Amino acid sequence: MPRQLPLQLIAAAALAALATLAACGDRGAGAPAGAPRYQLHCDSADTQQLSTLFCVRADTRNGDTHVIDLDELPVTSGASRAADERDGTYQTVCDSTVMPTKSDFHCLRLHTITGEVVRLRLSELPRWPR
Repeated sequence: MPRQLPLQLIAAAALAALATLAACGDRGAGAPAGAPRYQLHCDSADTQQLSTLFCVRADTRNGDTHVIDLDELPVTSGASRAADERDGTYQTVCDSTVMPTKSDFHCLRLHTITGEVVRLRLSELPRWPR
């Protein structure tokens, strides 16, 4: 992924994230009271020549939004299990990038309280059902 992201794509990703945030007001049954502080939104920008995954992390309390540098994220090595916490503490977002000759699938896990984001190494995660 290039170090310098085109400003138009960053703006498009930020606008898509804001639209998604606005649409996510109802968290559904079983969700903890109140929305989590951080939310994660990913989508890919695909052309015939290039496909790039963009992700943003938004702070729902003050609106602070960061573009995530996927190359700098820590990657899980083995199982993705963390300490048990209250329901809704973790959010996982997956998306794919697709080109005529190559396709990649990425998943990120967000800790909704601390804002920590890790990239999941799908080849090392347990399979379900067994």
